[in-house]
Amino acid sequence: MLWHIVKRELFEQVNSLRFALAMLLTVFFMLVNAVGHIDEYKTQQSEYGQKVSAYLARLEQNSDNLYKLVLDGPGELHKKPSPLFFCAHGSENNLPKFASGKPAGWGMSPVIDGKHYTVSGIWRLKYNGFPSIKAKDMFPVFLKIDWILIISTVLSFLALVFTFDAISGEVEHGTLRLTLSNAVARRTVLTGKFLSSLISLGAVFIGGVLVNLLLLYLSGTLQLNAQEWSRISSIFVVGLMYLSVFIALGFLISVLVNNASTSLVILLLIWVIWVILVPSMLGTIMSGLNQPSIRRGPSPVYFSRSGLKERYMARGLEDETPTRERPPTPATLLWAEFLNEEAREGARLHRAYLNAQINQIQIARELNRISPTAIVQYAIESLAGTGFQRHLNFLKNVERYADEFNDFLISVDRADPESPHAPFVREGMSDKPVSFESIPKFQDSVRLGDAFKGAMLDVTLLLLFFAVLFATAHVSFQRKEI
Repeated sequence: MLWHIVKRELFEQVNSLRFALAMLLTVFFMLVNAVGHIDEYKTQQSEYGQKVSAYLARLEQNSDNLYKLVLDGPGELHKKPSPLFFCAHGSENNLPKFASGKPAGWGMSPVIDGKHYTVSGIWRLKYNGFPSIKAKDMFPVFLKIDWILIISTVLSFLALVFTFDAISGEVEHGTLRLTLSNAVARRTVLTGKFLSSLISLGAVFIGGVLVNLLLLYLSGTLQLNAQEWSRISSIFVVGLMYLSVFIALGFLISVLVNNASTSLVILLLIWVIWVILVPSMLGTIMSGLNQPSIRRGPSPVYFSRSGLKERYMARGLEDETPTRERPPTPATLLWAEFLNEEAREGARLHRAYLNAQINQIQIARELNRISPTAIVQYAIESLAGTGFQRHLNFLKNVERYADEFNDFLISVDRADPESPHAPFVREGMSDKPVSFESIPKFQDSVRLGDAFKGAMLDVTLLLLFFAVLFATAHVSFQRKEI
């Protein structure tokens, strides 16, 4: 009986005018998405290639002396653009495109034995551009046509159009009473109608997706590996889950009222609040929050460094200069200890400020998850390798590389028998050239496991939304007088 109802409802849905219009509208938006993405992605790839070339050229230039690498670091580490950018633009335009491994930006010239001794801080990781991000930039945006826009607004609206009269319309026309007179269970009727609506909208969705992917493939833009096809499949499944939420909502309201026009008005009101107003209002409210109390820039680093310098001066830091003697002299070891601790303190302060901003944005995102539109955006961004979660993964990649780069510097120094082996003092390290081929190169990538892990919470919330709405619709339908 269930599949009989599904086939009957599906036949009516597919042969209706709204199905044809839904297919045309979805295909149109998918075509616009594909056309707009072709040139944009090629531009992104070209710019990324130029920046990587500049990064490698700078690294090769500094490889003529190990200590140049110690002072200057690896340079700008750029985020690789996602090939699934057409699925989710996310907040990419508001997020930093790179982190910097650059000089510390300070120096000292103490006078020791009547001579000036110049010392500079070693390179450190700086998260350029991140402080300009505000919480409002992390909320759903509707300026560019991507899969998120099509799923979260167009298809969710169509889901309500397909379901607003599913129960109330049949109550008005008396057909529901006739159906239930055939000794068919109400849960079977509700489930059959739900499945037929989901299949109809799924056909609309997959039709648009196939047109989109075909156009991208024919243009030569779409060159994906198995991992990326897995992520596209996951995005499609998440989209269906999101549609299930709005289909269940449509059935719930259609069950609660007996008039189809009333049901449509109520659903449109809920849609506007859920999809447009809630994300926009929360973005505005959260953007007014105070910035992190942890200060960024030279001030905290300077004062921290001043205190650090005083402690080391008390230990005789400025009594004697380091030398290239082997084994290293006490003065060389003391200067090495000072530079290492100063570098750790500077990195800690930069990271503390970054964490404060991340926490602020995370709180805003948690509040915004009362809207399923925000939930589906965050899930699709994670799977597509764009947006805020992707940026957090990029920062992890950068930090792993920074540790690898420093380990490499120390290993090269240890391999030089003429070095005193007292990093990171100029006189305590090797001054020989470094093989450019042996220097670790930064390679940004999106791991499939990280993508799924980032989307797990949002997928769970979508399932919870659906379960609550459908269960409520089921209970209400069981108690409804026909």
